[in-house]
Amino acid sequence: MEKPHVDFKYAEDSIRKGSKTFHFACQAMSRERRNAVYAIYAFCRHTDNLIDDNDGKPALQHMLIKDWKTRFLEAYKRGFSTDPILSPFIHILKKYNIPLRYPLDLIKGVSMDIGKKEYATFRDLRRYCYRVASVVGLMLIHVLGLDSNIKKASRYAIKLGIAMQLTNILRDVGEDARMGRVYFPKDELARFGLSISDILSFRHSAGLIDFLKFQVERARRYYEEALNGFAAMRKEAGVVIVLALTLYREILAVIEENQYEVYTKRACVNFFRKVVIYFKIILFGYPQPQLHLSYLSAAPIPSV
Repeated sequence: MEKPHVDFKYAEDSIRKGSKTFHFACQAMSRERRNAVYAIYAFCRHTDNLIDDNDGKPALQHMLIKDWKTRFLEAYKRGFSTDPILSPFIHILKKYNIPLRYPLDLIKGVSMDIGKKEYATFRDLRRYCYRVASVVGLMLIHVLGLDSNIKKASRYAIKLGIAMQLTNILRDVGEDARMGRVYFPKDELARFGLSISDILSFRHSAGLIDFLKFQVERARRYYEEALNGFAAMRKEAGVVIVLALTLYREILAVIEENQYEVYTKRACVNFFRKVVIYFKIILFGYPQPQLHLSYLSAAPIPSV
């Protein structure tokens, strides 16, 4: 059977609608690499939507994710697909020699959202962040040509994925609470006099603000570690990753500007702000890492 033409239009539409930040950052890439990023994003977004769009229906979620995994593995074995999501994704997996374990880890991570899931410690949460976010970065380093130094690039990609997922969690506190989800570690909530029920009650307290400050600074530290590594990488790849990192890190600044009101205000970086960041990086080089240590001393970040 002749392999069908690989069309990236659906994948590009997916990232344009689903993540304006990532779509914006992709404009610094060549068309070939942009298409590869679009394909990865579309696969990840669809996998995630299978769970999010069917919240509260665990039996259906299990069935859908199992069927999706089967279809993906069959297409991977065959080497191509006619599905508008799987077709470009299988193509770039093969083209860039991306290990199969990464998309399988992603599916495993997304499956962790089925049913009511709580995290006892940050170690538990970090495992989730690795599966749903860091593996995306691990796929991207192959696309960006950073696999010549795979060990070093992988270390930074893991850090960046954790930083971005922590940012997602902070940005989406209200949205997740409405679905009965709380991702914050229970032991850390307790250290600030909080509990899962406090988060689900939409109670905005001084204790919550202190807790959110702690989490923001943790995310910033992960960004700093990733930035210090990727800024030294080859030019195009380094610029693209640092641009995406800086745009996403800016969400933390918006959360602060919103005075940590995470229930009623979803932190978003507006278009003008994105343009300013884009040209600063493209024209003047990488930003300096931003790190505030006041909330880090109590919880050093373990190595991944």
